Amino acid sequence: MSKKSRVWNFFYKESDTVAICCLCHKNYSRKGRGTTCLRNHLKSKHPAEFLTLSENDMKYMVKTEINDSATANTNLQLHDTDPLEVQRPIDSDEAYACDEKLASMIAQHDYSFSLIKAVGFVNFIKVLQPRYTINTISYYENMICQDIYQRMLAQLKQQLVMLESVSLATSIWWGSAGQGLLSLSCHGIFSDFQPKHLHLKCEALDKRQTEEVACRIPNMISNAIHELQLSKEKINCIIRDEGTCTQGAVVECSVHLLKLCVKCAIESNEHLQQLDAKCLQIAKHFEQSHIAYNNLKYIHERRLNREPFPLMESNESQLGWNAIFRLKARLLKLKDALSVYAEEYNMGKVYPDEWLDIDLGNRVIQPIEEIISIWSDTSATASSVIPLIAALRDSLRTDVHNFVSSVTICSFARKLLEELESKCSTVTTDIKYLMATYLDPRYKQAFFTQQEAQLVTDEVLTQLCRSQLQQWQPPMKIVKVVPNVKNESKIDSFLDNMLTPSDSSSEPSTSFHSQSQLKNLLYLYNSEPRIERQSDPLIWWRSNNKYSAMFPIVRRYLSTPAASIASERLFGVSKNLFSDMQSGLCPENVSKILFVKANFEALGQD
Repeated sequence: MSKKSRVWNFFYKESDTVAICCLCHKNYSRKGRGTTCLRNHLKSKHPAEFLTLSENDMKYMVKTEINDSATANTNLQLHDTDPLEVQRPIDSDEAYACDEKLASMIAQHDYSFSLIKAVGFVNFIKVLQPRYTINTISYYENMICQDIYQRMLAQLKQQLVMLESVSLATSIWWGSAGQGLLSLSCHGIFSDFQPKHLHLKCEALDKRQTEEVACRIPNMISNAIHELQLSKEKINCIIRDEGTCTQGAVVECSVHLLKLCVKCAIESNEHLQQLDAKCLQIAKHFEQSHIAYNNLKYIHERRLNREPFPLMESNESQLGWNAIFRLKARLLKLKDALSVYAEEYNMGKVYPDEWLDIDLGNRVIQPIEEIISIWSDTSATASSVIPLIAALRDSLRTDVHNFVSSVTICSFARKLLEELESKCSTVTTDIKYLMATYLDPRYKQAFFTQQEAQLVTDEVLTQLCRSQLQQWQPPMKIVKVVPNVKNESKIDSFLDNMLTPSDSSSEPSTSFHSQSQLKNLLYLYNSEPRIERQSDPLIWWRSNNKYSAMFPIVRRYLSTPAASIASERLFGVSKNLFSDMQSGLCPENVSKILFVKANFEALGQD
């Protein structure tokens, strides 16, 4: 039967094997690609329309029915039933569940909204679930920004109610295309000492809003507090990165402070800048010439018989604060091959004293890379800030003493030490960092002066008295936490040396003389040996219920994050979403989708 048949006045041919009835909107699979089944549907469900078919169509229909009845009388029953009912239409609940899963997939995994219109994806869905109809882009966009967003907002409120205190962090990140992300994150610890990290607000920005950031931050915080019904008394502190710090305020993000130290030290060292420029020029030479790169590779692997090693990484210039040091480390691995290549192809060579500077410079920067990596983890808390800064200070002092053979690197290490002392002094003397360090059983008072130890003790006693604690019962036993496996590194060795107890350390005593119960509590805590540095302090506190009087302040101060870099992390996994914003997706909806994406795992979404 030709497609010109009047049958097609009542059907839409979605594909060679699927047709949709324009009268009742039911899908039907045409396995034989004919129209007999379509006419059967019209006859049983739409008899008035069936009578409008042409005479040829009717004759073909009668002929088919006679042939069918001759082979099987039971097939006559098909006139009383609808062939389309074999392909049961998808019900509204099932369709909504499919819609929501698809919308959640786009939000969670950073797929572009254009995916749902891609031919391959559409064909895949047709095979997987022929009864499911893919909706418009705006439909899924609204589902994320309304249904899913509101549901997650309600869940977020419930989580905040369960947290007795929280620490907030503001951060901003700008991409190369002028798009930015401003975020407000929340960090807390539940009563069972399980940590929780949430995003309260996410705002997508464009380059036109650069000057508005300072005004947006207070509004964003106040709006979040009001919308989420977050009590101000619950807020322990707000950690700000360099981009969200108001004029005259102190940057408290430890990661940004260390990066600023490195930046200032490099800018003050002219010879180091010249060496960096030379290394970048060498890398550019091989990046621009495939022949040159193959020649270098041949020298390194064939003539010198060395293990294969890549020179370039993708988007080298856009990698980050330590990109130049990573580049120089790779050049150092190819030192011999580069020297041979420079002699044979008349390329500017790196001299022996410059190779020494590259090697020593990377040794100086290695502990900083380790520390920033530690602080960049979402589980890192403020308790690690003072100990790691102290360890870095000792590392830099050692470098200044050991690297006198290189004036350039010795000067670089000395300047780094000066910047560290200057920029991090406010952090290392801040009461919230001192309290967090003391309440971490890995460190306690190991990095305090006598004056700082007394200051912290007084503050703890003040807060314990303020809490109107119940009478404390002496403990019966001490729980020892089993440490995890150590990771050897330069910064680890300095920390371990500083935390090793001296011979004069005494055994814990349970004699409290005439001290009050609260002082006895602190005395016992101070007397207990520090746990291994690789152990989890929250597990230790959960296992030592004898210190339950201290639990509220422990959860309060150990919830403070070491850094505020949530925007950078979230921006890095939302590139397709920001591409959609460039294509016309409004910033308000992008902000809501970012909120959903950031909290998807934390709020236990499927």
